Amino acid sequence: MFNSETSSLTSGQPAGMYGQMAGPGALRDPLWGTVTELSETETALLRTETLRRLHFVRHAGPAALHTQHTSTRLQHTLGVFALIAHFAPERPELRAAALLHDAGHGPFSHALEGIEGFDHHARAEKELHAEEIRRILEDGGLDRAEVLDLIEGRIASPLRSGEKILHADHLDSWVRSAASFGILPKPAPELLRGFRLSGPHLEADADAAELTLRLILHEAHYHASPDNVGPIAVLRALTRRLIDAGGLPPAELGGLADDELLALLRRHPSTAEEAGRLLYRPHELRVVRAGEPAPEEAYRHSLHKLYLALPLIRGGAAPSNLPSYAQLGELDGLLGEYRVFWEGAL
Repeated sequence: MFNSETSSLTSGQPAGMYGQMAGPGALRDPLWGTVTELSETETALLRTETLRRLHFVRHAGPAALHTQHTSTRLQHTLGVFALIAHFAPERPELRAAALLHDAGHGPFSHALEGIEGFDHHARAEKELHAEEIRRILEDGGLDRAEVLDLIEGRIASPLRSGEKILHADHLDSWVRSAASFGILPKPAPELLRGFRLSGPHLEADADAAELTLRLILHEAHYHASPDNVGPIAVLRALTRRLIDAGGLPPAELGGLADDELLALLRRHPSTAEEAGRLLYRPHELRVVRAGEPAPEEAYRHSLHKLYLALPLIRGGAAPSNLPSYAQLGELDGLLGEYRVFWEGAL
């Protein structure tokens, strides 16, 4: 543990909220158990408002309001950074890209994508061109264009790529989610030992690949669960209503933290009552598939994508050889239209 002397932002070390301190200028990731020495550029990035805001954005979206999946986008960001620093420690642009890869996320992460044209990819590019981030990257001698290309997967790397192969961003998400739900069958550091870097990709041994595939399957079912679909549908509807009522300028949506949006929803007369119900009586939400009985005023939610990038297996083995591979064929049944409504009147 660290004390107030080592956690001060003026001490030359990052604050304790970024992870457990492991010595001057070092960061221990509590999930992966890695220790990373931070450069001056990385420390400066961690002190920006852009990354600080992510500490107040839930990684799991609005499901975090009533489940134990309450980790933040900053915790996930630091987990991805820990993985990249572990596999590619001498690539400063890639390390910076790991820190900045989620900079464009709006409140509740993916939940509000598309509302009034909001796109977190476009906002991330805007953040990288902002004066504060631009200056830090330039002062550190980093190529800002390369950092952006790495974030967007235009340059294949263990952070992201255009191929449907497991990368660090999704690996941290799935493992972090499993840890939150208490279903991670072995400590993350043990799982990590089953991976290595192979060119621009992460490569797993057969045991690590099978375990990761089981986590992928769990995450897919979670995304299609009432715990996730219900709150997202309500939050999207309330946010649209707030914007239509003049309670939120659309251009300001992406820069809000979760609690800032909730405060607006709780305060505006068009959304206050239902926002309170979402926070305090989420058990009254009902979710059904399209075609099943639902009231006319039910909210619609379309699930059209699941994250199914599979691990590359050491030795060239096909993913179809993994014991859980056959279960992937069942996931298409999760996609489609859902209806979400409240049990009883408001």
